[in-house]
Amino acid sequence: MQLRYLKTFIAVATTLNFTRAAERVHLAQSSVTEQIQALEADLGAMLLDRSNRQLRLTAAGQQLLEYAQALLDLADEARAAVADAAKLPRGRLTIGGLETLCATRLSPLLAHFAQAHPSIELQLKASGSGELRNALRSAAMDVCFAFSTLDEGEELQSEIIGSERLVIIVPPGHRLARATEVGPGDIAKEPFLVTEQGCVYRHMFDTAFSAQRPRIAAEVASLAAIRSLVEAGMGCALLPEVALAGSNSAVHRLTWHGDMQTVPVMMVWRHRRVQPPALKLFLDEARASFATLTPADARRPRAAQSR
Repeated sequence: MQLRYLKTFIAVATTLNFTRAAERVHLAQSSVTEQIQALEADLGAMLLDRSNRQLRLTAAGQQLLEYAQALLDLADEARAAVADAAKLPRGRLTIGGLETLCATRLSPLLAHFAQAHPSIELQLKASGSGELRNALRSAAMDVCFAFSTLDEGEELQSEIIGSERLVIIVPPGHRLARATEVGPGDIAKEPFLVTEQGCVYRHMFDTAFSAQRPRIAAEVASLAAIRSLVEAGMGCALLPEVALAGSNSAVHRLTWHGDMQTVPVMMVWRHRRVQPPALKLFLDEARASFATLTPADARRPRAAQSR
């Protein structure tokens, strides 16, 4: 069995879709089909039931899936042990994160790491929390960054490596536009723009306003759209301040002094008995990088204020 075929098989087995599997392993769909057929020929058993429109694992395929990831993990551990003994941090790291973190915190981190370790190939992917979780568990990603935990389980490890300050943004000319900070009482009657249920940014809003929630004017699909609608005067919004980095929007940002003033930044990676040297280096670099970016007052919760 070739290890790359096992990686392709895991992608097919977890997506049950050749097209999505091909995207995950960066191969043409025809190549994915060829590798699965070669694996079936090598093992002498059908791994996938293609008789119906819905692709399904056979009993043999289900049995292989229980071993495939363990075999790949063992191969990774062997490479890591050899590389560690030879003191040669090489390989490829796939790093993921929420779009906001990829565009702000992760870009300079990767640039610095690439310069310090040119022998390590890096790939950065922006996804939602659900996609990040699935990519970690399927070994399509080595480490990711998000604003909340990703249901760790036994196969994942996580660590809070920083925090981001929350702010309220209001339209130009708003009655609070000249203020610098607000508390729950200041915006209790204001309409708010939020993302959809299930989104990490919606969870921030629901948590920050758990006691007294303002009126929701609309659910919006993206932070960029929320910023535009706030600028157009449709309402206010609660966001991590980092989401406004580099934005030319005319919205006014106000420091938020509610019960929840910051959100943690989580670093999550797959648990291994032997950590690959390249990943170990990156985790340490990320810890150092985010430590310098943590808001100065993140460790000093302040009482909510009202005007």
